[in-house]
Amino acid sequence: METKLPKWARRYLTLLGALAVLGIAAACVWFAQAALENAQRPQPRYLLKDTGGYVSLYTADGRGPLAQYDLLTRLLPEQDVLALQQGVPVQDEAELQQRLEDYGL
Repeated sequence: METKLPKWARRYLTLLGALAVLGIAAACVWFAQAALENAQRPQPRYLLKDTGGYVSLYTADGRGPLAQYDLLTRLLPEQDVLALQQGVPVQDEAELQQRLEDYGL
């Protein structure tokens, strides 16, 4: 014995299924775009880090310090200090100069 759903229930379930498929498709597009952006971004050449309370320059793989700047990290905004503790990736010398200027050097 087969029970048939009312017409409104079939439409509702069809609409829910279509919305689920649309949501999955949107998520796939979003993840694909994020992966493409990460693949196109070049690997950093340097890292700026907090070393003993000063801003220091390291190679991208963490070797160094290559240089230590006369810039106290405790004088920087908290967000910058936290980023420097993790290591701030730097692509090239132009970005390095820009970041150092932003930090006040």
